[in-house]
Amino acid sequence: MLYAVLKAVHLFGVVLLVGNVIVTLAWKLGADRTGQPSVIAFGQRLVTLTDWWFTLGGVVLILIGGFGMAWVAGLDPFGVHWLVWGQILFGISGLLWALILIPTQIRQARQASRFEATGEIPAEYWRGARRWTGWGILAIVPLLAAIWIMTAKPTAVPAEPAGRLNRDKQEQIPHAWTVSTKAQLGLNSTRGATV
Repeated sequence: MLYAVLKAVHLFGVVLLVGNVIVTLAWKLGADRTGQPSVIAFGQRLVTLTDWWFTLGGVVLILIGGFGMAWVAGLDPFGVHWLVWGQILFGISGLLWALILIPTQIRQARQASRFEATGEIPAEYWRGARRWTGWGILAIVPLLAAIWIMTAKPTAVPAEPAGRLNRDKQEQIPHAWTVSTKAQLGLNSTRGATV
């Protein structure tokens, strides 16, 4: 039961994070296309607000659910290659957001609050908007790749857990996932369907 709850938390976090970053990109582009200072300023405020609530909230839920599931399953989250690659891709996207996108959108929000009053959008805003869009698309790609890795659990290179699976917790994990994970970890020769 605990595993199922953590999986639901994890998936809800993924929906919040990925859904928000894709939808935010779409409606920011739509607001910018209007060329209307008040619409752009409103859109820019929502970019910042939704990042705090949905993007950051999604990240927290992903971490709680993901590391919680690994703990319940008795897996070392840093010892199974598909878990490691999922985390690396998640981290790359996070770095792009933290180092490039968030500072850009904060600058743009300040500019938007000024030009909403004056009605004149400076060229600097449009340069920042192009930068945010380009880097935003690049930041989405590793998230989508992480979803694929976490779903497919590719095993081209045999992955081995750092320690033995925690057998006393196995009854808490759905059977299909356990069979699949055992096969992927090379613990037996049976190949089960992935969940």
